[in-house]
Amino acid sequence: MTVAAPSCLIQQHLLQLSTALMERCEQLQLHLSEQIDQLPLGNESWLQTERELVAAERALDRLHHASQWAI
Repeated sequence: MTVAAPSCLIQQHLLQLSTALMERCEQLQLHLSEQIDQLPLGNESWLQTERELVAAERALDRLHHASQWAI
């Protein structure tokens, strides 16, 4: 039986987080595009989606920087 080294587990976890964040960013981009296309002028309910997208993109960027240090 082999045991993964802690650094391997960290890399695997970072990869899982990165994949999940990228998928969420793609979902949010699509949702935001649909919201903007369908909403009447003056309706700004799409702003919450945009805020979440920006937060997810920033988290993904921080995760990528952190993964460089973990290597």
